[in-house]
Amino acid sequence: MPFLGAFSGIIFLLVGIVQIYVGYIGIEYHLGAGFAIGALVLGFVFRIMFPLTIGTFFGAMDVFGWPWYGALALAAPGLLFIVPALVTGAISTLFEKKAQSNYSFNNNNYSESAPINVTPKQKTITKKKVKKIIKKKVIKKRKKTR
Repeated sequence: MPFLGAFSGIIFLLVGIVQIYVGYIGIEYHLGAGFAIGALVLGFVFRIMFPLTIGTFFGAMDVFGWPWYGALALAAPGLLFIVPALVTGAISTLFEKKAQSNYSFNNNNYSESAPINVTPKQKTITKKKVKKIIKKKVIKKRKKTR
């Protein structure tokens, strides 16, 4: 089985190289060599493959004389898998029942009630405590000056 994965990877790379070649040929046929090299730079440097994909389509159709569906299959083979999935997804939505939501989005805990004060209360200091604190500070200062 590992052989099958390696073989598929090699086939995948070969199809990619053929797409690049046919894309270059198609852009060169319609727009010239400068644009074809520019499309290669866009593809390899900036990872923008759309011009090469369009060039592959027109290269297979106009240069090689393939029918449009063959050129489309070469240019965008992913469409062979995407289109059936889209069609089955669209048809499945017609036959599915809509699930009713049992969720309630009414959360009245915070909407109308006033915010709760959660700050701690300050300690109250009486005059006697203040006098004791001042007296201790005065005594410490006197001891330091002696």
